[in-house]
Amino acid sequence: MEVSSAENEILVRRICEQVTAARAAGMPVQPQDQIIFDIDYLLMEVNSGASFEQYFQWVPIADLQRIVPALDAAALGDIAELVQRAMAIAFPEGIPVSEEKKLELPDFSEEQREKLRALFPSFESENGRITNALAAFATKS
Repeated sequence: MEVSSAENEILVRRICEQVTAARAAGMPVQPQDQIIFDIDYLLMEVNSGASFEQYFQWVPIADLQRIVPALDAAALGDIAELVQRAMAIAFPEGIPVSEEKKLELPDFSEEQREKLRALFPSFESENGRITNALAAFATKS
């Protein structure tokens, strides 16, 4: 299990704070910063709920549509595959096309919850590597 460095954590946190401030002010966000923000949000939500379930409940549809390409852009293709597996469990009919359609979905079944929880250890073991990859992506962009 790779451990993230304090410097990398600080860099990623700074970028995420800048994105949050820019969004609040209605300012544009650089695409590479949005990628870092989106992946860090995934990391935060999945880890806080010890499952992908919480992420899928809170994330807007637009973010769901961006996350796999973002992971690929940050050289995290294996994590993108894991997220795609989780999406297939959470949204067996595909990602909803709108927030309204997402709200119409039934709550996750116990079987879905169990399958999403089962994917969590594979994700959690990559936390440090994900943060380090985001920092590397930030310095290349």
